[in-house]
Amino acid sequence: MVKKSKNKLVSIIIRGKNESRWLKILLKELKKQTYKKYEIIFCNNNSDDNTKDILKSFNIKKIINIKNYLPGNSLNKAISKCDGEFISILSSHCIPVDNNWLSDYLNFFKTHSNVVAAYGKQVPLPGTTYQNLIDLDIIFKDQKIIFGKDPYLNNANSFYKSSILKKNKFDDKITNIEDSIWAKKISKKGYKVAYTGKSKVFHIHGIHQHETRSKRSENTYKIVEKKYQKIWSKCEFLNPKYHNFCLLVNARRLKDKKVLKMRVNWFIKNSLFKKYNFKKILVISNFKLKNNKKVIYLKPKETLKTDLKNIYKKLFKLWKNINYNVYFNLDAKVDLKRLEKLMEKTIYNNYECLSLAEDIKKNFIIKFKDSGVIKSTSLDKSDNKATIYLLKWSQGIVFDPDYLRRGILFSNNSSNIDF
Repeated sequence: MVKKSKNKLVSIIIRGKNESRWLKILLKELKKQTYKKYEIIFCNNNSDDNTKDILKSFNIKKIINIKNYLPGNSLNKAISKCDGEFISILSSHCIPVDNNWLSDYLNFFKTHSNVVAAYGKQVPLPGTTYQNLIDLDIIFKDQKIIFGKDPYLNNANSFYKSSILKKNKFDDKITNIEDSIWAKKISKKGYKVAYTGKSKVFHIHGIHQHETRSKRSENTYKIVEKKYQKIWSKCEFLNPKYHNFCLLVNARRLKDKKVLKMRVNWFIKNSLFKKYNFKKILVISNFKLKNNKKVIYLKPKETLKTDLKNIYKKLFKLWKNINYNVYFNLDAKVDLKRLEKLMEKTIYNNYECLSLAEDIKKNFIIKFKDSGVIKSTSLDKSDNKATIYLLKWSQGIVFDPDYLRRGILFSNNSSNIDF
């Protein structure tokens, strides 16, 4: 540990674009660091979610609003606002693995006075794709490296001597790898760049951010994954009890006021509601009942999409304290034990959304209003037939609160479904 008498200010630059889901966790975890003398400078890359509201709630005052994002240019603007003797650069979706992340960096620089910049270890999370997990496991080892003439540097989790960085800024015009280019230039001037496996962050993306997977990578993943299980078991934000929830129930079809009251009370009294931290229950209904203080009734608009956008705007301040929304229809048959498993799976795998679903392998014809048609009329064996995935949102879906802003429950880019 670094002695308090020798504490020096560290400036932490965080970059992010519409990553409020991760930012809520990151800022909470930074508060737990054993080394307390730091400031935060946030580079906001045109976020239109509630990033600014979250920053305000954590009293982050140094905010750089970027209109035309270029990595080096954005960092240079933030560096000019830094008052620390050291500067850390951190991606908003990179979460310190432990509370000594900052003090470990400082100890490393104290021990290696010739080092002017270093990057730390990146640990995969459940939900990291196969190739990305393998990438992270290969690249980031539990070791120390002092680079020679051909250094490497990664700004997802890095640390610099401020005096050197302020005199040697990043390239303003490049679109990526600003860190590696800087490392090579600074190395030619005789300075040392290093890697330390002690200052660790969780990172769900890999270095190359693969999107596909092969059978080979799947098998390798299963082997490599085992070494991280112990780390994941100690990670607090992989547990639903770490998070704040909001329940959103669609009751627009319920015409009986007594039935509505009975079903809302059924959930409030249920063990699921008591076990996890549900801040509010939002009920889309034509009725307004006097009930529990946590219940808010919202009159339905023309479509559910309109309702969702309206809820986001009307309760904008609420979302800075909510990590996930849980949705179902009050007139549907909801299995709360299955819903709880859905919540656990969503959080453990760091999904933005996860929906209950049913897969159907049958012949079908789908007709669209624009006369488009999709057919599956093959008489081949069942395993070769196309599969329809029927999303059962009415029975349960867990999703990022920012989805409300877009008027959606499930992203078209997501394939996260639970059978």
